[in-house]
Amino acid sequence: MAAQNNLHIPDDLLSAVSEAASADGKTTDELAAEALRRYLAHRNLEELGQYGREQSSRLGYTEAGVTRLSAESRRENRGR
Repeated sequence: MAAQNNLHIPDDLLSAVSEAASADGKTTDELAAEALRRYLAHRNLEELGQYGREQSSRLGYTEAGVTRLSAESRRENRGR
């Protein structure tokens, strides 16, 4: 069982969430939990992308270079 929490949600947003939840056969709590999980997953993906951009910049990789290296790797792995 989840802990009881309180969030302030503007009335117009709560109304829209309630309608959407009802249409999907879910409770507003279920819909809110799903939306928060998706938000956190998206945030983690954005952080991972930022980390990748920082690392590629630090290592001197360019988009063209990555494309070339990927093509070379594919050619090399075809023979295996």
